Amino acid sequence: MTTVAQTTTTPYYWQGEWVDEEEAGRRLGGLGTILPALSGPLDAERVLGACERFAEVLGDRQGAEYERLFADLTDPATTALPAGDAESALAGLASALDRGLLAAQLTAELGGTAAHRPVPAAFADDAAELWQPVGTLVHIAPRNVAVAGVLSAVEGLLAGNVNVVKTSGGESLFTQHALAALADADPSGQVRERLVVLRFSSRDTEWLRQLCRPADAVAVWGTEEAVEGVARFLPSGCRLVDWGPKISLAYLDRTGERRDGAALRALARDILRNGQRTCTSPQVVYVDTDDTEVLFTEARALADALSAEAEAFPELPRETAEQAEVTNVVTVARLEEHLGLTRTFSGLGGRWHVLADKRPGLTASPLFGTVWVKPLPREDIVRVLHPMRRYLQTVGLHASADHTVPLATEFFRAGALRVTRPGSMLDSYPGEPHDGQLALQRYSRRVSIAMAGIPGVAGGR
Repeated sequence: MTTVAQTTTTPYYWQGEWVDEEEAGRRLGGLGTILPALSGPLDAERVLGACERFAEVLGDRQGAEYERLFADLTDPATTALPAGDAESALAGLASALDRGLLAAQLTAELGGTAAHRPVPAAFADDAAELWQPVGTLVHIAPRNVAVAGVLSAVEGLLAGNVNVVKTSGGESLFTQHALAALADADPSGQVRERLVVLRFSSRDTEWLRQLCRPADAVAVWGTEEAVEGVARFLPSGCRLVDWGPKISLAYLDRTGERRDGAALRALARDILRNGQRTCTSPQVVYVDTDDTEVLFTEARALADALSAEAEAFPELPRETAEQAEVTNVVTVARLEEHLGLTRTFSGLGGRWHVLADKRPGLTASPLFGTVWVKPLPREDIVRVLHPMRRYLQTVGLHASADHTVPLATEFFRAGALRVTRPGSMLDSYPGEPHDGQLALQRYSRRVSIAMAGIPGVAGGR
């Protein structure tokens, strides 16, 4: 096993080797030669087997690999996650690598675990279709979700691609170590051959240009600025897979039962999980009313729910700029109380904030347990939200069963991509669309063979 000291001084992982900056820079110019040098396609079963074995490694909390990854996530100089969050991230990664779940995702998105085999075309005789990898797939990983780069690369491997992952210059080596461990879990070496992980700042435009030059597709996780910053380096014909910024909200319909407080406590857990740093976290809670007093009453009830649930969640550290933004937004909301526009509720020490605002416009939250509560009669859903349709993602809908589908339809008309119940906003299921797309399909090409006699296909021999 590679030692921590070695990989700290050589933070570039290249097809099973740990190399220094000089060597990584030299190899970067030949990134496009990796795919042609491979002996053949990657069998998805090998990826599934490697994921299964790596998940077992993650299940051994006393093991050296687990301790290494835990140290990466909690490194105070880089990722700096609290211990509880690091444990949750590793447990979540292990769950996401479950062989059964990944096989189900392959089936849901590509039709099975052998997506490279031809199948009869639906509307043509003597024709077959199959999925193929896009080729060389570059992943620009985000800083705010530690496991995103790993999971994006896993999906790229399931689609059969050569995967090159870029992490930011201020990151720990978590992504490198995790993907190296995944590669080590494949005795055939096929996974290792298709993995390169580099750590450098996006301000290094020369490296970024060389990274994108041979790419057949580039997946970018991050803000609009991050997506635009990478897009200008894409070669002609390169597919941009943008997992850009989204905003999610909850909706408390007039028909939803809330007398026992269970729905609001479930919603509070969605707000508190991961400091609202995932795109599925609710930043605004809309109430189906135009009565200001009803709005403020619901806001107080949500504040009570946050107070009851907060102790179960670690408080994430905030950078100076992040804390300043929270302070500024809360201060303005408190000043507007004198105008009758708002009412604010805050937890001890600013652990959380509920900002009730009688103006319905969608407003982003400064995160870290800060949530807006606004009025939105169901008749106004599309009118109010449609201007923000490009940014809408998840709606945590609390309504009676017979109103769920009609309300979900209204949110879809407004631009939302996903509707679920409060308490499950951050959860997902195998093969669930992400931002309205299927990741494995975005990392693949659908190709066809149109000629008589295709073996194994109806009409062939």
